Amino acid sequence: MRAVVAFRSGGQDYAVAVERVQRVLGATGLVPLPDPRPGVAGLLRHGGDTVTVLSPFGAERGQVLVLDHGGTVVGLLVDEVTGIDRVEDPAVGPAPAGQRSPLVAGVLNRDPEGEDGTDGMLPLLDLEVLVEGLHR
Repeated sequence: MRAVVAFRSGGQDYAVAVERVQRVLGATGLVPLPDPRPGVAGLLRHGGDTVTVLSPFGAERGQVLVLDHGGTVVGLLVDEVTGIDRVEDPAVGPAPAGQRSPLVAGVLNRDPEGEDGTDGMLPLLDLEVLVEGLHR
């Protein structure tokens, strides 16, 4: 069994492993950088620290998932967090072919009819790729 935090961004649903999420914050207070790398939305105060907030999906200023990847803390700007899903491991498919960057590590196959009107596929993000993109 795998637990993920599901969120919507740019009209699409995505997921990230629940154990990587420290908290969910509102995006108010997000400070843009004057010349950011592509996909960097700005900075946000998290406790006593400053967190770089990434926006690989061009999200609106809704919520920020504060994520921890091996001690590196980043924010992920999303339109909205939609909940926590639990899926059986056999429901997790491989990463899709055709990605320029392997940001999607696998696809979670939920109810094909999707109570929320989705097609039942939920791309699972690879935090390592997301964080590496910050340092390139």
